Amino acid sequence: MLRFLILSFLVLWQCSPNRQTETYRFDQIIVTKFPTNPPPAFPQSFFPEKANFLQSSEFKTSHIHTKEAFLHLETTESWEEIQKRIDFRVNQGDWKLVEKNTNDSEVSYLLEGFIKKSLSIYLSRSGETNQIRFYFKKHSTY
Repeated sequence: MLRFLILSFLVLWQCSPNRQTETYRFDQIIVTKFPTNPPPAFPQSFFPEKANFLQSSEFKTSHIHTKEAFLHLETTESWEEIQKRIDFRVNQGDWKLVEKNTNDSEVSYLLEGFIKKSLSIYLSRSGETNQIRFYFKKHSTY
């Protein structure tokens, strides 16, 4: 009995959750769990340097052009550093800040880009990590 207990303890210790990428395609919709790369519609400069991508989805009008996209990620980067990066990126001029709402544990940004693009960013605190959700929508057919 003791041998079985020790053996099962060693086996279970080696079993850890595996973050394997799962991709589902439904015609023009692509849903990915634990993606390795973010959807190309999002500006990469808004992302933290060390980010764990949790989920993404895209709705494409063709094989190349993204109409809508969503990305959920988590990072251990500090709350202040994330806000500083987003504010710095907005001040560069290619994204216009339309609205910013701040609470104790959440911050939301609504941005407008060229050629009728909109980007929403939601920051939220959850323990030692910070959750960031990005929503992208293109309102034109260019």
